[in-house]
Amino acid sequence: MSDLIDVLSESGLRTGEILPRAEIHRLGKYHRAVHLYLLNSKNEILLQRRALTVDHYPGLFGISVTGHLQAGESSSACLRREIEEELGIKTASLQLDFLFSFFQEAILHETYIDRQFNDVYITHADLQPETIPFDRSEVSEIKFVPFDHFRQMVQSASPDLAPVYANGCRDLIYFLSANTSIARYGPYS
Repeated sequence: MSDLIDVLSESGLRTGEILPRAEIHRLGKYHRAVHLYLLNSKNEILLQRRALTVDHYPGLFGISVTGHLQAGESSSACLRREIEEELGIKTASLQLDFLFSFFQEAILHETYIDRQFNDVYITHADLQPETIPFDRSEVSEIKFVPFDHFRQMVQSASPDLAPVYANGCRDLIYFLSANTSIARYGPYS
């Protein structure tokens, strides 16, 4: 796995500069990441508890999959790579729907300044958590929770959830309730 990342401009375009992931965050450079919300037919979302050894939000629950684009990598290729790396799931049978992008800035501490454009995707899969061979160096636990419970976790700023999903969740709910082309994911209004 490469940890070289394309530096982006304030508008989200590549600048031609490439830096290691740690430098991107230390210097607060703009970059791109992917977010995946994996839902099942019971209107539950797959959450992952981050391993205690990761550099941001260790021990907290995060969404189904997140990851940084490697230098020269497309958003969709990154998403497929991250699904396979983090969850051990082959992606050939998954329909990955792009929903929206948004910019988010979070200063976790003086050497971790996260300025990223997030490309948000959704997919549907009826999986049994106990059969998912997730990467224990990045993830310590996975579980499905009802989407309404996830929404409540976000809205109440649950101490168990990494505190970066409020804007993404708000727009996710909007797109799930307003977009008939992704209506198969269920009612979320």
